[in-house]
Amino acid sequence: MDSDIVNLLIGTYASDGAEPGSGEGIWRVTLDRRSGALSGDHLITTTTAPSFLALHPSGNMLYAVQETEQGQVSAFSVQGENLLLQATVPTGGSFPCHLLAFNDALWVANYGDGVVSRLDLNDDGEPTGMPAVYRNSGSGPNSERQEGPHAHFVHDTGNGSVWVSDLGTDEIRRFTVSGPDGLAAVLPPATGPRHQAALPGGAVVVVGELDSRLHVLASDGSGSILSSVAALATPVPSGQPSQPSHIDVGVSPATRNLLYAATRGPDVLAVFAVEDGQTLRHLSDTPIGGAWPRHFAVVPTSDDRADFIVAANQYSSTLDVLRVDGVGHVEQVYSLALPVPACVIPAD
Repeated sequence: MDSDIVNLLIGTYASDGAEPGSGEGIWRVTLDRRSGALSGDHLITTTTAPSFLALHPSGNMLYAVQETEQGQVSAFSVQGENLLLQATVPTGGSFPCHLLAFNDALWVANYGDGVVSRLDLNDDGEPTGMPAVYRNSGSGPNSERQEGPHAHFVHDTGNGSVWVSDLGTDEIRRFTVSGPDGLAAVLPPATGPRHQAALPGGAVVVVGELDSRLHVLASDGSGSILSSVAALATPVPSGQPSQPSHIDVGVSPATRNLLYAATRGPDVLAVFAVEDGQTLRHLSDTPIGGAWPRHFAVVPTSDDRADFIVAANQYSSTLDVLRVDGVGHVEQVYSLALPVPACVIPAD
């Protein structure tokens, strides 16, 4: 990133008591990479439950889920500071919650029924035709959360396939452009796999929303679990929720061997050192500044000596910024009120 100012796009939910589509939408906020300050927040378009966003690789098209029972995804062309709606199409599943965009295809994880869908894109990045729909079956031992499949995240392996976390069946499902391609891994019962991140050495970390652990998987799809650690060291009182949400790796030269994990309930950011490409060593737990961190973006500081973590804290309706240096020291630097944020992505 060459500029000291980075634009962020924020997807949101409806406020408590409001019907979906009654005002939530996509916001634009600017981050100062020197100080971590946020400013310029404004609602750029209204759309129903855009709880996850993804940019086309060209940067010219933005995709937003509509996390509703009859799942849809909207495509907006990026026109400077504005978004222009180009199409809204069905996903073929219910309650879509994650997107992964390639030049020619958009993958969608539909949480409600576990459907994984793929939408073909034309040269402009607009969806064409009906989605390819891939269903799953099965369940897990957690009767409240694993009564059936729940696709939650689509991970780009970099080799032409994608891995999809299924929280309901404790599986990492593999897909190619031709469709399902078996299982990349089966996690321990009641793991509840959620988000994934690739480590610098190629291994893949998957966070368990239900077991509150980080599992490191071999990148060859053999299903091997190389190591596993608790998602945070902070004790959680009995009966209180502890639900890890998003994980990601450091992006500045000083932090590329760090892994970040946000956990809802305790509302902390945990930092881990990545050793030997596959082992995670806990460094710190720090309050994330708000309540119920659903997602975060990682942006390098202007001097490339640290990262800013911009957390979408859903229940406190705040964006909170933390600075993490190369040894895993964390400090809170800024907070901005914004209604019910769910997703934050850099737009530059």
